[in-house]
Order: sequence, then structure tokens, then C-alpha cells
Amino acid sequence: MRNFRHFLNKLTYALIAVIALSGGFELLGNNILSSMPNQVVYAKKAKKRAKKSRKETVSAEWKWAQPKASVYVDLDGDKNLTAAANHAIQVWNDTGAFTFTKTKNKKKADITIESVYSPNTTYAGYTTFHFYVKSGLLFSADTKLNTYYLDNFSSYNYSYERVVNTVEHELGHAIGLKHNNGQSVMYPTGSIYSIQETDIEAVKKLYNK
Repeated sequence: MRNFRHFLNKLTYALIAVIALSGGFELLGNNILSSMPNQVVYAKKAKKRAKKSRKETVSAEWKWAQPKASVYVDLDGDKNLTAAANHAIQVWNDTGAFTFTKTKNKKKADITIESVYSPNTTYAGYTTFHFYVKSGLLFSADTKLNTYYLDNFSSYNYSYERVVNTVEHELGHAIGLKHNNGQSVMYPTGSIYSIQETDIEAVKKLYNK
């Protein structure tokens, strides 16, 4: 029994949550896109078992141990998306609030940026990230960019600027930012804002800079 309780305690501390933040979009009219955010927490069964042993406090925020992360970009030779991704990475780096370092080694990357072609979904991009529940520390994140919308196979007419804004938004989630209904790159619909001063301050506050 003691060994079993010890196992449950270890399970509690090792508990990992996976949250998928999807900036999904649907057409309302006049090419205006509306957000359909979707947050899903997995590992619920593990969490329930752990509660039998002890009560666990779940962190209300998530972030990296330091304001930096390595990022792997593989967009299947899509020059438009690759340029936009590199642009978005550079813009975030220029803020001085967070630093992305590109890597060619996917297995060693903290964050991956890849493309999907998904006409039957309602998102232009989404980021799935993984963090330890108690500490809130991130250990990986995966961003998917939907070429159906971003490469204009649809009728939504994304400009290059809006594509960059979309990547900046998803990288904001990978940093640890949540949606913001004000004038912010984290505004949940339409990819209309680039990184704002309020976003920079939010990152600095998150990382106690």
C-alpha cells in the first residue's frame, strides 16, 4: 500500500496537461472571420487517479522556464508561409521580451511550426502546447498553419500582413499568452493586429522581466 501511495504521489507531480488553443475561424460575411476558440485538457483520467492520493493545485498560467525557446520551421517549401513565419519570429525577437532561436533539428526543438491543408475546419492556425500542471512550465508546443486559408485556396483573401499576424498570434500562444479582446495580436478573430505594446508588456509580466 505504501508503495502504491508513493506511485500516486509521483504520478501527481509528473502529471502533464495538454491544451489545444485553436484560433479557429468561420465566415460571417464580408470576409469577416469570427473566432471559435477551443480549449481541451487531456490526461483527465490520470488527474482523477492522482486526486485519490492528494489534492493538486493547477497552475493558472503557462510559460517556459526562461523567456526563450528554440523553434523548428517546416512548411513544405511554401515560400509565402516560410517568409511569414520567419518575419513573425523576427518581429517577436525585436521586441526584446522573448527570444526564438531557429533550429534544423525537429527532435530538439521546443516549438514546431508546420503546415496543414484543412478546408473542412474553421481555423487559419492553432497551437497545441504541453506543460506541467503544478508548475505551469511548458516543455513543447506545436503550431499548425492552415494553407487552405493562408494561401488563399478559400475566398477569405488573406494579405501577407494578415498571414504574418496569424503566425505572430500563434507564437504568442506558444510563449504563453492567452486571447485578448482588446487591440492586441492575441485578439481572437481576423488576424487584424500585429504585436502591440500591450502584448510586449504582457510577455514581460508573464516572465517577470
